[in-house]
Amino acid sequence: MPRKISLLFNNLAFYRRNQSVKQDCPEIGQRFGDLTVLSRAGSDAAGRVLLHCRCECRNECDVRRSDLRSKHTKSCGCLRVRAIRWRFGKIMFRKYRFGRVLGKAKEEHGVKPSSEWVVVCNYCPQVFIATTKQLREATKFCDCMVPTRNSWRDMIQRCTNKNHPQYKDYGGNGVKICDRWRKSFAAFVEDMRRRPKGTTIHRRPGGSYTRNDCSWENAKVQAQYRRKPAKRKQ
Repeated sequence: MPRKISLLFNNLAFYRRNQSVKQDCPEIGQRFGDLTVLSRAGSDAAGRVLLHCRCECRNECDVRRSDLRSKHTKSCGCLRVRAIRWRFGKIMFRKYRFGRVLGKAKEEHGVKPSSEWVVVCNYCPQVFIATTKQLREATKFCDCMVPTRNSWRDMIQRCTNKNHPQYKDYGGNGVKICDRWRKSFAAFVEDMRRRPKGTTIHRRPGGSYTRNDCSWENAKVQAQYRRKPAKRKQ
């Protein structure tokens, strides 16, 4: 009989202890996003209540109660990784504008904006390294594209920069650049391809810098359309 009474008192004490814990932390057992509250984990330096949680990915972490209630924190951090993977996609098998992506340059877990990839150029057999962010924004290219980029940059400067020595003959003379080329070097390459050796960009007389009015021509062809200098008055 005394043994049964002692067990009864122990169970009653355990029940009261659990009830006090639940009253102090009513979030125990509740789910917030991917996190399930297991227990209270004290307080942080500012005195805010910390809750010990288990994520859906089986990791455990301590999160502020206020962050859970405001839905500021929904996971242990794995949700951000999944969002990045969804955003950048399986880029390994996608065709890049300046080359073909073979795979990662080094082994690492997941896909990050800073992840490095091995790319083979579309216009020469060279290989270069580009990050995920550079691939998505099409800002990384092979060294063989440098002359093409220089032509693209000079074209924009002649038509938009009033301090350029040739602005009066281009931008000041009404020569325009289509928005597609002005905003994106990748779009320029897609329309004009790589600049052949010994050529420069040629614009049809009276036309603007657009896909239908431009081509790559050598110096001999360019000389045929060059404007003759004005005669000096005597």
